[in-house]
Amino acid sequence: MMRILLAIIGSLLIITGTASAQDWAEYVDAEEHFAINFPGIPEVREFGYESEYGITLPAKAYTLENDEASYSLTVVNYNAGQKIYQELPDRTDEGNNSALWLYDQRASMSYAAHNIRKRGGEITFDAWNHIDSVEGHQLQITNADNSRTYAGMYLHQGRLYIIEAIVPAGGLPQGLFQQSLSFLDDDLRRIRYQLTVDGSKKRVPRPGGEPDTNY
Repeated sequence: MMRILLAIIGSLLIITGTASAQDWAEYVDAEEHFAINFPGIPEVREFGYESEYGITLPAKAYTLENDEASYSLTVVNYNAGQKIYQELPDRTDEGNNSALWLYDQRASMSYAAHNIRKRGGEITFDAWNHIDSVEGHQLQITNADNSRTYAGMYLHQGRLYIIEAIVPAGGLPQGLFQQSLSFLDDDLRRIRYQLTVDGSKKRVPRPGGEPDTNY
C-alpha cells in the first residue's frame, strides 16, 4: 500500500470546506519520491498517460480545488517505458527502434509543455527553469477567460512531474506553488544537485559529509 506522509508547515493544518492561504502544508509521497505544498489534502487518481510515441505509462494525478485556484501535480513513471516498448508487436522501422523508449523519456518535458501550449491563450512566460538544479521548463499563460495558468515540467530519475495551477482573473500568482516541489531519495531526504555547464550534475552532500552521488 502506498506510503503517504503529510507534514505540517508552520502551524496545524485545519481542514475546512475551503482552504485559506494559512492552510498550506507539505504533502509527501514516498512512493513517487516527491514533496510539494498544497492548500489541503489533494485527491489522488491513477490513470494511463499516453506518451508522445503512443505508449501508455502508469501515472498519478494529485488535484485540489478551492475558491482561489485549482492545483494539480501529475507524476508519470517513464521507468516502465523500456519494458513496454520491448513488449510491443512489430509496427514500423521507427517503432522497432530499440532507443525509442529513451527518446520518449528525454522528450517528455517538451511534449508536456506542447500539450499545455496547444490549449490556447496568451503565453507570457515560456522558459527553462530548475528546482534544486533539476532542470525543467515553466509556462505562464493568460487564458481566454482571463484566468491564468502557471505550469512547470521536471524530469527526475525516470519520473515526469507536471505542476499546474489555474487561478481566476485577478487571482494571486501561483509561482510559489510551482517552486514548492522537491525531489526525495529512498530515505525521504531532499535531493539537491550542483549543475555544470555540460548538463552533468552531482548531488550536493548533506551536512556531516555524506558522500556525493552522481546521477
